[in-house]
Amino acid sequence: MPSTDIKIRRFTRETITVADVRLSVLKLVEEEGRQVYGDPLEAVARILEEEPRNQDLDYVVVEVQDQNSKRIIGEGFKRRGGILLYPKPVQLKRVGIVRAQTLKPTGETGYYRFREEEIEWYNIEDEKVYVYDLAVEAPQDIVFLVVETSDGRSIARIQRSSPHQQSYRPQPQQDQSSENNATS
Repeated sequence: MPSTDIKIRRFTRETITVADVRLSVLKLVEEEGRQVYGDPLEAVARILEEEPRNQDLDYVVVEVQDQNSKRIIGEGFKRRGGILLYPKPVQLKRVGIVRAQTLKPTGETGYYRFREEEIEWYNIEDEKVYVYDLAVEAPQDIVFLVVETSDGRSIARIQRSSPHQQSYRPQPQQDQSSENNATS
């Protein structure tokens, strides 16, 4: 029987500060490769059954790859930190901040337009920082976050329930990869 390669990635939740914004992210703490024989789904079930015993972990991803296919299975052990941005943890490359003073309304539709050069970009140097869901604390003048990852770009609009609230759960926007972005 042929072998199947399994990659296990283990994450903990951390808070990082980018400029004047605090983001809840996943930090890759361990990566392990295994070869299994037999039913790969049984191996995945055993792995995920063993993982919750480690109280320090927040999320585990098991990637199964054989000659014909690749499957990715994720398991969160603790409550998520915010809204879901991606279907699996992806490496965070940089974060863009869009401030209120740079926005231009596009008529009375409630949409705003901003250009690439109006985004304040901050590179994430640590290659072990991943994003899956997002919770943020940000000043009032920040309206959008642009999250650029190894799987593309997402734009999240900051929704606040009161004018003085700084902590929020961003509202996801569709993937925006063009140079000139318009979003609501």
